[in-house]
Amino acid sequence: MPDHSVVVIFSYPARVFSRDVNFPYHENPDLYYFSGYKEPNAVLLIFKESQSSGRNKPYKELFFVQKRDPDQETWTGKRMGVENVKSKLGFDLVFEGSAFKHFPIDLTKFDKVIFGGLPADITDDPDDSADLFDLIGAFKEKAGFPEDFDGQILQTLVSISQAPYMYLPQIKGYLKERMATNIKLNKNEIANEILASTDSAGYLAATQKIKDMRLNTSLFSHFTGALREIKTPEELVLMRKAIQISSMAHAEVMKAIQPSMSELEIQGLQEYVHKKYGAEYVGYPSIVGAGNNGCTLHYEENTKTKIGNDMVLMDVGAEYHGYSADITRTVPSTGKFTPNQKAIYDLVYQAQEEIYKLCKEGTLFESLNLKATEVLAAGLIKLGIINSKDSVTRYYPHGCSHHLGLDVHDRSNYESLKENMVITVEPGIYIPENSPCDKKWWGIAVRIEDDVRIGKDKCELLSYLAPRKSEDVEKKIAEKSVLDHFVLPELPVNQPGK
Repeated sequence: MPDHSVVVIFSYPARVFSRDVNFPYHENPDLYYFSGYKEPNAVLLIFKESQSSGRNKPYKELFFVQKRDPDQETWTGKRMGVENVKSKLGFDLVFEGSAFKHFPIDLTKFDKVIFGGLPADITDDPDDSADLFDLIGAFKEKAGFPEDFDGQILQTLVSISQAPYMYLPQIKGYLKERMATNIKLNKNEIANEILASTDSAGYLAATQKIKDMRLNTSLFSHFTGALREIKTPEELVLMRKAIQISSMAHAEVMKAIQPSMSELEIQGLQEYVHKKYGAEYVGYPSIVGAGNNGCTLHYEENTKTKIGNDMVLMDVGAEYHGYSADITRTVPSTGKFTPNQKAIYDLVYQAQEEIYKLCKEGTLFESLNLKATEVLAAGLIKLGIINSKDSVTRYYPHGCSHHLGLDVHDRSNYESLKENMVITVEPGIYIPENSPCDKKWWGIAVRIEDDVRIGKDKCELLSYLAPRKSEDVEKKIAEKSVLDHFVLPELPVNQPGK
């Protein structure tokens, strides 16, 4: 942290699922990372230099949390409260959220107030004077936010400031598109300086202004990315467990899969295995796409009632104690790949094998996707699906890797690989119906996604329990499953109740 700075981290808001029922609560991973706290309506302040005020001894951390409330706890479960946050999470200065507004700390006196952005759609609970709405309001007042502050504009500018100069034409197009419909952004001084820049000096001068702001989210992204991209030994224990659970689920579903199954049934089997091994949640909405459905990258409906003879793409990962796996397997429901399916599958596998050779300390992160693109393009040309390497993005439209951890797309500065980073390796080919190639390839979608730990000289494959090679996938499908005899009685149809 720079001198005379403070970092401010809020909890995530609770979100409504349906009318008066909320989604299961998920903490802001940054707050969880720095505190272990998992409840809403909280704010943590971390100071560069020791602070002092009134009767409190010098401190570098202040934590404001939601109060104990026996009536609410009857409905929604026990809260930690101030004393438990002190004793169990190790904080010295902890107060109920209502104390934040009047706490004697003037954040306008700090050279940098570093925070991770503010949600714009938080409503005020009239029965709670210390909910997230009130905490954010108190923060804005203490930090001297201007009345016309717009968090969305700030986040847009911060995202731009992190992009290299080589992308200036795309950045200008992105800005023009948004400025056309956003009056505030259209009048923003820095946005206009970026649009007017004609060389790297002008662009860097404009983006440096973003990085130098007193109310600063750019530094927050940089600091937390640098910390969270390197996994500690304790984190690796939890990540290995999450990934092993997910790998076992994929392997078990391979053994159980049948053409008569639905996409939702396959999803249910995956998530049942997660729960059986103790995973609390999935790390992201499960994707189970049979046939052409697999060509939709984030297909989440999973509504096909019978997968038939289609190949099935399953992108499903467990979340264990906050840490997420991210694994994809593509399997033939019949037990055998057709020659065309196998040709595409083996090409994706080949790309993955080549990428693994680069997964070691010192490799530039962007090199991974360059290698994936190179191998997939050459293979698709050889198969006659494309005519030039420039066309590969039609069938391979995403990057091949991202960081993994408390978020499925975890925080990182995405520069070079370092020891104990955990990343995905996920090349893929998707050939939707009516593509400009031979009809025999239509509806084939293959992604193979694994989770690896970066080492000094090579990577460690963490998701090894789920077979990857086409021959090994077919062998696993031929095995008996513990779920083979899981048959439920038929439901009565249109029968009146008793």
